[in-house]
Amino acid sequence: MRLAKGLLISEENVTNLEYIQRRIAMMFAFLAFVLLLLLGISDVFLGMSPVIAWVKLGVSLPFLAAYFLVSKYGKAQLILNILLIFAHIVICFNFLYNDGNDGPTIYAFFLMVVVSSLLIRGWPKVMWFVGSLAMFFLLFFAELEGYIVIEHFYEGVQNQFIDHAVTILWISAFVFTILHFFTKSYRNQTQLLNEIKLRQEQTLDEVKMLNDQKTKLIALLSHDLKTPIGMLNTTLGLVDKDVFEQVDMEQILRNLKGQSFHLNKVLNNTLSWVMTELEDEPGQLHHSSLTDLTLEMKEMMEVQAVEKNQVIEVSIEGEDRNISIEINEIRIILKNLLDNAIKFSALNSTIELSLKIEEDKLSWSVGNQGAIISPLEQNNLFVFRARTSYGTKKEKGTGIGLPLCKRIADKINFDLNYACSNGKNYFILTKNLD
Repeated sequence: MRLAKGLLISEENVTNLEYIQRRIAMMFAFLAFVLLLLLGISDVFLGMSPVIAWVKLGVSLPFLAAYFLVSKYGKAQLILNILLIFAHIVICFNFLYNDGNDGPTIYAFFLMVVVSSLLIRGWPKVMWFVGSLAMFFLLFFAELEGYIVIEHFYEGVQNQFIDHAVTILWISAFVFTILHFFTKSYRNQTQLLNEIKLRQEQTLDEVKMLNDQKTKLIALLSHDLKTPIGMLNTTLGLVDKDVFEQVDMEQILRNLKGQSFHLNKVLNNTLSWVMTELEDEPGQLHHSSLTDLTLEMKEMMEVQAVEKNQVIEVSIEGEDRNISIEINEIRIILKNLLDNAIKFSALNSTIELSLKIEEDKLSWSVGNQGAIISPLEQNNLFVFRARTSYGTKKEKGTGIGLPLCKRIADKINFDLNYACSNGKNYFILTKNLD
């Protein structure tokens, strides 16, 4: 169980290359221990030199110790380099006591090249590659020239074949396991990195969406407060300059009180919507009279209309109903529609605010006698993009009010549409009552 736990790579560490190499080093140490153990036992059964058999069995123990040392203390590169030294010592003994170039030592050299290439980092990798090849050629050359004495234990070709076959089997299994584990770790790492990249992209998209939402909400707040605050500042400026007669001051103060009251309502409505959006919650329902809500909107916008000598005419068709409805959102939409109607209508004109109540449907309509919107502009009425426009008294518009109203209407399952008839513009807010 300890081995299984030691060799598993958790998802949280799969992106840590050092952690992966540490686990591979642990696997190499443990598999090398098993390999040397099996090769030593095989040599005993095949009648090879007792020296090489005991060397393999004895050197297998440092590999087992290395597994536990890497598991506990890390230092994978240091321990791997030490283990490679032990491995080359075993190879030398194997060459001397296992028939030299007739024996299976060449497979061990190939194994050292694979291990050092996979597990060693930096300049020692090249050192081990060159060193292993130099040792291989040096041993073979020394045998060829008679500088070293090789002990031969093969009793025949069959015995040689069995020794080679067993060695190839164990070393191939070792290489296969190491490569499989290495490639699997790399594949898991790549897969998780791709997943992390995807999550980061999704997070960036969410952040971008939240930033866009924040921008729109700030724009809505600014848009809704711009006109009433501007009117309030203008009126206070005129009062400060004493341009009004004393007899007019009482009426002006009443108007200021009304403007302040409606400004507070606009602020509360808009802030309520902003909080709903930021918290991603559905709009809050309030039980209200549809007629009272419509008349309230007329009263709220009447001060602004009077500034241009305009009249807001209210018409209500159908019997009044008290229903649960998203009052704050509807106030914001109707306020913006009336604000646009006042802004783009001529002086002394009439603004129409209509409410139609049916059994399964209700709709508000805001109409004005301003310039008819062209078909091309109608296609972009509810597209969120900043565009400057000017009312009949050079009131500056930003072009974001209608898109925001459309967004609000869609969220509370209302339809907001435009129509023109008899030289008038109409914006219609509709909801089907199920």
